[in-house]
Amino acid sequence: MSTRRRLSRLLLTSHVGLVLLFALLLLASGVGTIRSAVVGQARTEAERSVSDARARLQDWSRELNVTADLLARQPNVRYYLARDQYTRPRKLVQDFQKTSSVAYVRVIKDAQTVIEIGKAPPVFTTGLTFDGRGVAWRVVERDIPGVQNASLVLAEPIGNRLTVRPIRTSIRARLLPMPPATADRKDPWNRILLTVAASGEPETVENLGDDIAAARVARVREDESQPGILLVATVARAWVDRHIVEALAAFAASGAVMIGLALALAGLLAARIARPFAQVAHAAERLGGGDLETPVTTPTTFLAEPVALAASLEDMRRRVGSLTATERDQREELDAVLDGVDEGIVGVDADDRIHYANRQFLELIGRTREEVLGLPSEEVLVPIARAEAETGGDPTVLVARPQRYTPVGKAKPLAVRRLAAAGDRHVLVVREETALEAARFMRDRILANLSHEFQTPLSAQMASIELLRDHLRETSDPVASQLAEAQFRGALRLSQLVENLLDSVRIESGEMRLRRQPLDLADVIHDAAELIRPLIDQREQRIVLNLPPGPTLTGDPQRLFSVMVNLLANANKFSPDQTTIWLGIEWEAEQATVWIEDEGPGLPPMGANTDLFAPFKRSPQEEPSQRGTGLGLAIVYAIVTAHGGVVKVAPPQQRSGARIGIVLPLGEPA
Repeated sequence: MSTRRRLSRLLLTSHVGLVLLFALLLLASGVGTIRSAVVGQARTEAERSVSDARARLQDWSRELNVTADLLARQPNVRYYLARDQYTRPRKLVQDFQKTSSVAYVRVIKDAQTVIEIGKAPPVFTTGLTFDGRGVAWRVVERDIPGVQNASLVLAEPIGNRLTVRPIRTSIRARLLPMPPATADRKDPWNRILLTVAASGEPETVENLGDDIAAARVARVREDESQPGILLVATVARAWVDRHIVEALAAFAASGAVMIGLALALAGLLAARIARPFAQVAHAAERLGGGDLETPVTTPTTFLAEPVALAASLEDMRRRVGSLTATERDQREELDAVLDGVDEGIVGVDADDRIHYANRQFLELIGRTREEVLGLPSEEVLVPIARAEAETGGDPTVLVARPQRYTPVGKAKPLAVRRLAAAGDRHVLVVREETALEAARFMRDRILANLSHEFQTPLSAQMASIELLRDHLRETSDPVASQLAEAQFRGALRLSQLVENLLDSVRIESGEMRLRRQPLDLADVIHDAAELIRPLIDQREQRIVLNLPPGPTLTGDPQRLFSVMVNLLANANKFSPDQTTIWLGIEWEAEQATVWIEDEGPGLPPMGANTDLFAPFKRSPQEEPSQRGTGLGLAIVYAIVTAHGGVVKVAPPQQRSGARIGIVLPLGEPA
């Protein structure tokens, strides 16, 4: 048995579980949300870095142009260059290069380099260019005013000019040359570079390799003569991871505060909800223990349910108290009534143990109430006789409980009738057996024994006659064959009468049981017609069968076979010689109807059709021309009714005669 738990603990546990579950769900969804937000922020940083780098690139280009213009207009440089004096201008240019932080200065006159200071760029193409290490250079060329065939070239590498904080930040901006058309497109980085180079439209991508969380690639074109350069800004994955951890820490701190508040509120709410229910449960325990005197108090709470439950318990306490008093009075009155009746009344439970016995029953068995209460009924009443004789030793045949008993230790016959009560309980009505009941019991037993004893020799006699018939068919003695046929018909008729007699005893005693199994109704009718064929041939009669195929029925094939044999035997017996017997089936959605019609005198008017099916009921005009027991239709009626069917009589459709139908349900009756 599972351990019982208090409502307050259960509510607190459920509330805590819900809060924790909500926190886990919020954390799970928050991680994804925070990650998405940080990745989106990385995209924004990459896009902003490209914009800032583009602005700084323009500023750098402007500064270098201004520097070149200032140096080209320097009067001393112009003066000495015009007179082909290069020593003094070299000193001036060198000082200028140091103060302006220009990496390279070159003075050209008459297509020859006359002054060169600093590290030379990879190429001297004006604009942006790249060296062998991929470092971008800007080259500016200016004509020197007043000096014929003289020009000035300034070059400077971009270095870290595009990044605001190149050492500590994880966001980096740089320039890249246009990738060759033969670059590997399977590499994600090359693919995005080629795409931007081809379309000219900037793009922002995520998760490029293990180190780059977001990148922005844009195309830079200073003039139409240049092929173009790519400006790339990347955000390292470490930057994203750092911001995610910071955001999660802040989220966890706020979530912990919220969870603490929620748990405190859950504990308070669980206590307030459980307290009134505990009060009502305590009152219910008192009622269950039989305390019907203490009123049920209404708990003080904001909940409507425990208040309504307490009111219901109080109303139930009053009703139960009233009903208990009424039941006590009725029980005493009923005991007085049952003790005053002439028959013994015994109540037995589902285990067949006695739980009530009135005074008359105790006097019949000569015992006290304390001696019989709680005992099985078989230890108090013993059956006088059982009906094993009718079963023939077949263990599958069920017989009813015997009705003749005697008290244990006494030879007093008692008549016992078992009535169904509530559920699996029963009531036994016991009285002393009368002379009429004893005679009826004796008659039924004698008939059952006689029928059982007749069956064995009759079966042997019919088998012997069958062998004799087969033997005489091979001889040429028509008289012997005719006598053998007559013997067979007589034995067949006698076997049918004995079987009807035994069935009548079973029906009257309530001992007839059905073996339910699937069956073919047409096959049952055909077998019955073949069995009765010798009697039909004796009177030169003819059977017309109309047996269309239909669904399978559920029933007792042997009992339905007996029904068909009895109906055919009646039609054979009451129809004149050289007449026709019609037998057919009508199939419907939920039932099947078997009709049998003959050309006999028809059924006598007896007031109601049910009178035809009473045992031993015969019309006066039937004697003595057609002798019988009057059991055939009674057996038909009992077997068909046990199958959940109906026996009905209808006007003949062929000629004058009797038309009887049996209606059987297709499904098994409850």
